[in-house]
Amino acid sequence: MAVEKKSIFSRPLDLIYFIYFATHIPVTLSIDFQLFYPPHWVPKALSDVLSFYLDSFKDPFMGSTTPLYWFRSFIYCELVVQLPFFFIACVGLVKGSKYIRLPLAIYGAHVATTVLPTLIEVLFNPSYNLNQAERLVLFGFYAPYFFLPIIMVIDSFIRVNSYLHLPEPTRTTATPTIKKSAKIQ
Repeated sequence: MAVEKKSIFSRPLDLIYFIYFATHIPVTLSIDFQLFYPPHWVPKALSDVLSFYLDSFKDPFMGSTTPLYWFRSFIYCELVVQLPFFFIACVGLVKGSKYIRLPLAIYGAHVATTVLPTLIEVLFNPSYNLNQAERLVLFGFYAPYFFLPIIMVIDSFIRVNSYLHLPEPTRTTATPTIKKSAKIQ
């Protein structure tokens, strides 16, 4: 007898993950990758959106006039690693696949460790000409891309452990025995 899969609408955390990945696809392709596209490839409407964002929120990373190679490396990882995974995650989440959990944990750990330096830079680097309110707004833009992946790591860890049905380790007081053949002579 086949087990009926629950709808994604009955799995609120998975629905949030799905929305996160599904909305990340157009933002990644249309905004983030403008750092790599030749300017003549970018439709004026999209370059206007990026210009509005930069003028309004003074993002020192997306709007840097000198290349920030550490930040570009994160965007490059987004192109090569994350963008393909966004599609895989959407399908796996809609299907309710158990097999998406470990990749979600890996994705979450990767993204959280790349967004953390960005958050620290926004909040504490005095070389950016930002007042406290502007820093907090930028923190607000970047923070969900740190906290939701951390939640994915924790949630996936819990689910993968439950799928494995591993018994809790027990402490034994017995001393380990060494086979005679394993003794060093």
